[in-house]
Amino acid sequence: MIPIKALLTGLVGVSLCMANIGGIVTDTGSTPISGATVQLEKGGQTATTGADGSFTLVTSTAILPGKGKLMPNGLSAGISGNLMTLTIGERSTVEIATFDLNGKALSMMRKTMDAGRNSITLPQRSAGVYLYKVKSGNGELLFKGNSVGGASVSIVSSQDPALNRLAKQAKTMAAINDVITVTKDGLLIYRVVVYNSDTSGIAIKMIASAGTVTDADGNVYQTVKFGNQVWMAENLRVTRFNDGSAIRNIPIGDTTNNLNQIWGNLTTPGYCYYNIKFGAFYNWYAVDTKKLAPIGWHVPSDSEWTILQTYMVLNGYNWGGIRDTSKQNRIAKSLAAKTDWVTYTEYSGTVGNDLTKNNSSGFSALPGGYRGLDGVLREQGNYGYWWSATDAAAEGAPAYAWDRYLHNEDNYLSSTFDYHCSGVSVRLVKDN
Repeated sequence: MIPIKALLTGLVGVSLCMANIGGIVTDTGSTPISGATVQLEKGGQTATTGADGSFTLVTSTAILPGKGKLMPNGLSAGISGNLMTLTIGERSTVEIATFDLNGKALSMMRKTMDAGRNSITLPQRSAGVYLYKVKSGNGELLFKGNSVGGASVSIVSSQDPALNRLAKQAKTMAAINDVITVTKDGLLIYRVVVYNSDTSGIAIKMIASAGTVTDADGNVYQTVKFGNQVWMAENLRVTRFNDGSAIRNIPIGDTTNNLNQIWGNLTTPGYCYYNIKFGAFYNWYAVDTKKLAPIGWHVPSDSEWTILQTYMVLNGYNWGGIRDTSKQNRIAKSLAAKTDWVTYTEYSGTVGNDLTKNNSSGFSALPGGYRGLDGVLREQGNYGYWWSATDAAAEGAPAYAWDRYLHNEDNYLSSTFDYHCSGVSVRLVKDN
């Protein structure tokens, strides 16, 4: 249950985290792991697991959300029955959360919408008044509406005296929205989102690392083994080839320069960043040099991606991170990381992709999206793309190369091809 104050303080600007967070860290079986470092990324609190693998994080400091305007111009909403209409100023991922008047979370939906007026059907609810929290980019709205008929909508402002009085009267604390990171030598880094509803008895299972690999810039990456293959468990972020020569950096542009146009017209190797945790985006010309990887490693071919996919299927990984004895090809969520992916809610009210069940493989795929022909970033949070070293000329597409992608609403590692000048993430595989 999300207390009313959790809704209100998100608009006022501070979420107070007062509950302790605790759990057990083990290997993939049930053997406790002692001496692991557990940290809250936003709050900064740390703990070390004991002999029994247990830890407790004492959280008593405020977590400040990202800065943003409240109720910005261009963001408005209304509701009639279970149909919500939204007007947003620019294309963005919109989050819609529904609560009852006691603050109990009833549903959560996230959809990418275009600028302008949009309509979205919410899960059916019984007659009554509900609270709705809408987030678009840096803007937030909190309002209430009746689920039956053409309801008049009351927008709640952070300047509303009634809201401030209600916030002061609330006795429970706000929700925690942070990421737990667990590290220990010889094990893959573990990251998972934590909320106020799961702050005790958290079960963390760590996966053995297959060692590390270092690129030409000195960046060190963890690796993980699948059958006879050893893969990087992180996206590549090198800025130089293995011969020491620099790769051309074409930063993300805007309307005041022509960097995006330069990116789209590039026919030589190039890369860019937009968030270091997602690694770099490379065009295929950089991949095709065969100099991105350190000695002993390479960009996987399309057939090597297929070997990974086949291994996942035959060994029973599925979307829920559980061994699937029916060996269905539902492997995407076992490859996807437990953080950063956009979540969504089915009309039944169940979470469509429970991030806590992700990443049983340790592959830790993140949804970096891609940089398109026009140089614009797209699909961050919804898709992750990774180049192969295989050109698509044999399929009659000489301007394309093969890659693989994951989507937050699908259960498959899918194959497609993209323009050589597209900006796509890269994973490396070890030479046999």
